[in-house]
Amino acid sequence: MNKLIFIIALPLLILPGLAQTRTCLRVMSIDEMARSSTLIARVKVYKIEKARYRGMYTQLAILRPVEVIEGDFTLSEINVLARSNVPCAEDNYTPGQEMLVFLEPQESLFHTVNFQYGQFPVVGEIVKGWRDKANKPVDKPYAEVRQEIQAHVDAMHTPKTDKPVTKPPETPPPVR
Repeated sequence: MNKLIFIIALPLLILPGLAQTRTCLRVMSIDEMARSSTLIARVKVYKIEKARYRGMYTQLAILRPVEVIEGDFTLSEINVLARSNVPCAEDNYTPGQEMLVFLEPQESLFHTVNFQYGQFPVVGEIVKGWRDKANKPVDKPYAEVRQEIQAHVDAMHTPKTDKPVTKPPETPPPVR
C-alpha cells in the first residue's frame, strides 16, 4: 500500500516542477547596451580566476583592452565578474579569447551588461553574433560594428533639441 501511494505521489510532486518555464533574459538592443555601459571595448581574455562574489558570480576574468571604443582608455587590465547565478545567464570568459564587450561597474569591478548578450566573440576581424536593427544575430566586420557603436555613443553624448535650430533675427544698425 505504501508503495502504491509513493508511486502515485511521486509524479504529482515532480510534474509541477517540470511544467514551470524558466524566465530567460531579454536581449537588449545595441542602443540600450551602449547607454547602459561605462566601458565598451575590444578585449583579449588574459586570465580566469575562480571567485565567490556575494554568491552572485563564480568567475573573475582579467581582460586586457585591445581597443577602447567608449570609456576609460587608460586601463591596462579590466577585472570582470562573470558566471552569474541569474537564471539563463551564460556570461563566461575563456583565456585567450578576443571579444567585444559592453561593461558596467559592479563596485570596484565590472560585469557584462545583459550577461552573455553583452559579449561578442571576435574571430579575425569578424564580430560573431552581432545584432542587426531587428535584433537578430549576424556576423559582421569589426570596422562596421565599431562605426555603429560610435554612432550610438555620439548620439548619446549629443543633446537633443525639441525645436529646430534657427538664427536669431538680425537687427539692423541704428540710423543716425
